[in-house]
Parts: sequence; C-alpha cells; structure tokens
Amino acid sequence: MTNYFAFPVVPAVREDTSIEKVLSSKATSVFLLTGDIMELGQVIQLFHNIGKFVFVHIDLVKGLGKDEAALKFLKLQLKADGVITTKGNLVSFAKKIDLVPIQRIFLLDSQSLATGIQQVKSHLPEYIEVLPGLLPDLIKQIRDETKIPIITGGLIKTMNQVKEALIKGATAVSTSEESLWNISL
Repeated sequence: MTNYFAFPVVPAVREDTSIEKVLSSKATSVFLLTGDIMELGQVIQLFHNIGKFVFVHIDLVKGLGKDEAALKFLKLQLKADGVITTKGNLVSFAKKIDLVPIQRIFLLDSQSLATGIQQVKSHLPEYIEVLPGLLPDLIKQIRDETKIPIITGGLIKTMNQVKEALIKGATAVSTSEESLWNISL
C-alpha cells in the first residue's frame, strides 16, 4: 500500500500563491482546495514532477462537476491521485476507478458525529478527513468505529495541535498554515 502520508502534515492549498511553498516543503501529499479545470492539469503535473501525491477537493474546484464524469476526468485526463469529497456516492465510484477517496466529514454535534460515521461505514473510503481538527479526542472513537485511517484538518494553526492530533491517532493533519508544512516531528 502506498504511503501517501509519509510526512504527516499535508498542505491544504487554498490560494495559487501557496503552490511555490508546497513545492519546497517536506510534504509527500497535497490537498488542492482551489483552482479551476483550466489550470488543474498543470498544477497536478507540477507536483507529480517532484514526487508529491495530489488529492483534489472536487467540491471546491471551479468548472469541475460533482459527478462520476468529473472523477473520470480527474483520474484519466488530469492524473490526480485522489479525491476529497463529502459525497458518499462519489467515494464509491472513486474506488471503482482506482482514485483514492477521502471522505470529508464535519463534526458539529453528536448527531453529525453519528451521521458521519454511518456514511463512512456505508461507502468505505480509503481515508476520512475530520473537520474541525481541534477535536483530537474524537479521532480514536471514529477510527475504532470505522477502522479507516483519519486525517484531521481545519483550524490547525500550531505545532502542538499537529502533534496532539498525531498522538491521538490521526494518520495525517491537513492545514493551510504554511509555517507547519516543514515542521520537524
């Protein structure tokens, strides 16, 4: 199995201006949370050229539908390694075409926790991204109930927050905080 998260801090790119910093980072993977279909292929190729895995958040890229055709386009034309989505049906289809699915769940209250766990169990993504990332005590519970590796993100701003999430069992931490992209763990 490929270790997409050998370096467990994943740059979450929200602005094109961050791309240069990701290129020189220790990151083994990158989450693209911005862009449009016209430039996406070039950006993915740029990261692939230096050996980084690219996961595209299908719900946030402009001009890319939120359907099976968009997943095929990401995989076959743009050569993305994986997809991030909140949509369970897209997780299931991504698995069929060997596009690594990350299902994003938002924890707002106990009901959203239960619903998120149920959705993940239904679609069985390769990874779960849990937001916000400042709830490290829930990482173990979600991982125990789903048996799926957890990536946590959202509102992560300090090295201590990254370390706490990893200690609590997260496989990786995604963050747009550029100062964390090269930390020593």
